[in-house]
Amino acid sequence: MVAPVISAPEPADAEAWFDFIVAQQAETYAGIVPDDFVARQSVYRQEWVPGLAASFAAPGSAWRVVAKLDGAIVGAASVVDGPQDWEIGAGLVPAPAGRELERLYVAPEWHGRGLGAQLLELVDDGRDLYLWLIDGNERARAFYRRRGFVDLPESLRTSESWGGVAMHRMVRRAPVA
Repeated sequence: MVAPVISAPEPADAEAWFDFIVAQQAETYAGIVPDDFVARQSVYRQEWVPGLAASFAAPGSAWRVVAKLDGAIVGAASVVDGPQDWEIGAGLVPAPAGRELERLYVAPEWHGRGLGAQLLELVDDGRDLYLWLIDGNERARAFYRRRGFVDLPESLRTSESWGGVAMHRMVRRAPVA
């Protein structure tokens, strides 16, 4: 099979990025999030796509990569500065690290083929890094644990658009030189 082409996302990728992320979240968390998850997330599309396009045009401190095969997205990853505004608003400060792995999704046909690890490597600058993990996503938990992430002893409920499911943070400390 031909390998996907990996690059920084372009502003024109914003709609496909949003659609890919929501579709992968729905598939990854099937049976955990509500059955109408895609509809709940789709209400944000018109609001978020322009912001994504702008961030793809001028990424600032965010690191994002997209993997495409025949023009279709098959993987996406992003790291942003933390804490994010929603974390601050929820009182989840200080963040356990200054950078957050905001997204890492790979189409199911690419699971177990190294694409997720490759995308993570491209957005990870080696500094301390944290992420939020939906409880019950054991495949992702195992993936991150193999890469040095540890579970933090906390639990938080997602917003209603996610169905109020439980999640927690994981953190990976950079090696001390």
